[in-house]
Amino acid sequence: MKISKILGLFTLIFMTIDPFVLNAQLVAKGAEASMVSEAERSMSLGSKSSLSVNLPKVKSDVAEKVWKDFIKQYKGSYKRNKKTDEYFLDNATVGTIGGANTVDMYMKFAESADVTTATLWIDLGGTYVNSKDFKDKYDEAEKLMMVYALNVTREQTKETLKTQEKEQKNLESDLQKLERKNKNLHEDIETWKKKIAQAEEEIKTNIKQQEEAKVKIETQKKVVDEVRKKLETLN
Repeated sequence: MKISKILGLFTLIFMTIDPFVLNAQLVAKGAEASMVSEAERSMSLGSKSSLSVNLPKVKSDVAEKVWKDFIKQYKGSYKRNKKTDEYFLDNATVGTIGGANTVDMYMKFAESADVTTATLWIDLGGTYVNSKDFKDKYDEAEKLMMVYALNVTREQTKETLKTQEKEQKNLESDLQKLERKNKNLHEDIETWKKKIAQAEEEIKTNIKQQEEAKVKIETQKKVVDEVRKKLETLN
């Protein structure tokens, strides 16, 4: 796979995650030069030629996890040097770089606020891959780093998808709660309507009963007056 094609895929997928991170100018020109950089960098065995790639919005633990899976194809013995915080792959079989011979690979991750830088040293057996002395091998190493970066972006996209799917489920759950509340409120309204209708009928009955009670009271007053008059005649 050509580096330009890998870069294109990397840029496309990364922009899917956060379209505001890479602007159109960066994509149009300068992206290829900035993706993988070569420099003499310090590591456990001294200052050696290395390749670095920046992984925006990526945590170092994610970068290491992807690297660990990525290098399984190269066999070898993988371990971490806790003292130097390097990840060492001993006797790796990378045909495009080492040919019939194995190579040793040292990877280190430096995490800052919004980017993790992955730096790779490839020991050919006393000398390290660099573009001046080993142009073809360096080109293959650069491709390796870009494929790795693409894998990191893919993993990051998967994590982003999980997060967004979880957020969608939360929103859908909120909607279901609102729909249930709406249904309950409508049911309450129907219940209240029935109670209001019943109360209105009871009011009509109550008014009628009040009128009947008033009539009875007037009749009873007359009875009381008659009894009182009778009592007065007996005195």
